[in-house]
Amino acid sequence: MPAGADEATPPDPQGEKNKNGGGGGGGNEIDAALALDPLLIALLKKIPTTDKGWPAAQRLRWFRTFAMNVSQIYDNDESPVEMKIEETKEAAN
Repeated sequence: MPAGADEATPPDPQGEKNKNGGGGGGGNEIDAALALDPLLIALLKKIPTTDKGWPAAQRLRWFRTFAMNVSQIYDNDESPVEMKIEETKEAAN
């Protein structure tokens, strides 16, 4: 038997939250697994958990910000991609 195999596993300092995608702090394992630009990772971490809610106006701003940053990272100067992101009347009601 390997050394220390009979010892109990210490509790996860981040708790159960990180296993289901919400809350928590660092998330270095997720950052490495996604292999995305750190700017995009930071924006993804701004998405609130479902129990907190996410008002339409804030979601709209987040999507615009994300689209601009994707363009900044991946587009070259000769052919940038432009997107129009707006709230529809159906979504507002």
